[in-house]
Amino acid sequence: MHLIDTHCHLSHIKKTDIPAVIERAKNANIEKLITVSCTLDEVGECLPISDEYDFIWTTVGIHPTQLSGNIEHELEKVFEYAKNEQKIVAIGEIGLDYYHDTSEHKLQAEYFIGQLNISKQLNKPAIIHCRGGKNPGENEQAFIDMIQILERENFNNGVVHCFSGNKVEAEKLLDMGLMISFTNIISYEQNEELREVLRDIPLDRVMLETDSPYISKEPSDVASIAKTVADIKDVPVEEVTRITTANAERFFGI
Repeated sequence: MHLIDTHCHLSHIKKTDIPAVIERAKNANIEKLITVSCTLDEVGECLPISDEYDFIWTTVGIHPTQLSGNIEHELEKVFEYAKNEQKIVAIGEIGLDYYHDTSEHKLQAEYFIGQLNISKQLNKPAIIHCRGGKNPGENEQAFIDMIQILERENFNNGVVHCFSGNKVEAEKLLDMGLMISFTNIISYEQNEELREVLRDIPLDRVMLETDSPYISKEPSDVASIAKTVADIKDVPVEEVTRITTANAERFFGI
């Protein structure tokens, strides 16, 4: 059995370090990686990596902190990339970010909805970013707005990555048919509420990710995240590995 890092940013580390990072991931039994783009420029950096390695795939999307306002042109580019590049397996990461608040919430919503529509048109899943206030428990408004958009758009082919919401929000997302992905923040001492959320989510709706080089240092850390999930849910790590890997392979079609 092998693991998958469903969300890392290989283009955000030094080019010369990438081969060693990938090798360490392979040595830790992480046999597939999704390196996620946040801008159109990043797609051009991620595609050569995914083309070089047959076990790495990438995405195309405009992150809510990276909005220029030239929405029509940029969404057209997202569509073209997603339609024409075989190694692009998802639209993302996209969503709402009220933590950095670099763009008006209305503009964030417009980009988000536009990219959800691309996901639906091309039948490629979406990787959804949702981040609210600067302290634990302050995510509510971002999650409320995100869930309203997803409900209004009747959207269910997505994963909310690096989940940091509460039990009610998780239940709504699950009811809509979405997946939920967890990072190493589930191990942080202050995040007992998040661990309680994870305990109640069926493993067949869970994926694992590092969000490296940010939350975790690199993709090899998926192995320790799998162990943490197993401890929280009180199940064998082999079960976590088997089910979350099958979820990711099915979700991304890899």
